[in-house]
Amino acid sequence: MGDFTDGIGFLESARDIVHKRDDLRSYTDQKKALVKKLEKDIASEEKDIENEIASTIKKKRGSIENDFDKKLNDKRSDVKKIEKNREKDKSEQVNKRVAEATKGYHEKNAGLEKELRNMFKNEGVPLWCAGSFYYTMFMPRGKEIFKKLLYIIFFAGAIPAGILLLLWGTAFKGMAHDKKMIFSVIIAVVWLILSIVIYFVIYVNTKVRYLDAIREGRKYRDAIKKNQTSVDKITSDINKDKDESLYDLGEYDEKLSKIDKSMNKLMDDKKDSLKHFDKKTKNEIEEDIRKKRQKKLDELISEKKKVEEELSESLQELSETETKVERISEKLGKEYCSSQKIDKLISVMESGAAETVSGAIAYLKINK
Repeated sequence: MGDFTDGIGFLESARDIVHKRDDLRSYTDQKKALVKKLEKDIASEEKDIENEIASTIKKKRGSIENDFDKKLNDKRSDVKKIEKNREKDKSEQVNKRVAEATKGYHEKNAGLEKELRNMFKNEGVPLWCAGSFYYTMFMPRGKEIFKKLLYIIFFAGAIPAGILLLLWGTAFKGMAHDKKMIFSVIIAVVWLILSIVIYFVIYVNTKVRYLDAIREGRKYRDAIKKNQTSVDKITSDINKDKDESLYDLGEYDEKLSKIDKSMNKLMDDKKDSLKHFDKKTKNEIEEDIRKKRQKKLDELISEKKKVEEELSESLQELSETETKVERISEKLGKEYCSSQKIDKLISVMESGAAETVSGAIAYLKINK
């Protein structure tokens, strides 16, 4: 700081320049903050526009797809109904065809069953001995031998096992394990002996007693079985027959063909509609939204440009003012280059305590 004899006028001018610098600093800070805010507002508005465009396009495109999909689903539902009715009708006709093709065998078996029962009745054989179960158990042939083994396993094993399982959960509950085992063995043995006794009682009182009639009955059962085998083969062949021309299903097939063509057309229309949407409608939606919201965006951009221009001007003015303040600082020193300190220097000179700026500074240094 140099020794100078400037008067109070210098300080008043310096104070005004410092005030102006401080005001400009505050003003430029406000403008900078406003520019940042406008930048955020513009970015937010642009994002909102893009989001509205994307959501509107998605909604409109989805609406087109949903309309066509609903129509296609209705058609698929119709197809299921027609196919169900077709299958039901075919099944009824197949059953009718089977019944007609096997009618003779069923009539033969009915006659054989009647003859067998009449013979047993005349011979005094119990009529229940005429059934297939009796012959499986007491005069089996072919596959009946395997069936007999299964029946023996069921009666001699499965039934007593089920009874014991029930007893273990009820009557035997709380009983010592050893006692449970003893009673279980006793019950199993008794059941087995009882089953054998019942089997041989029936054997002696039927097969042994009416052996000739039972043997003759075997022939009837074999004939019935042979006829039933033919019935099963005919039924299987008819069910496997792929030729549906016998069943008069043309009405259903015609309806299904029409629906199939209609569905193909709907799918083609859906494809064309989506293609048109992607090629033209989508762009129109985007243009409409941008046009509708462009005004606000332009206003924000215009305001930002205006504020930036004002900021640029104020920064230029601030730079010039800062240069002037630096010159003042060279005379007063940085310590006295604030509006508060300059006001104090002015007060000292106005009070008459000093006649020059240098004197006012010296006075303040002494009277801090």
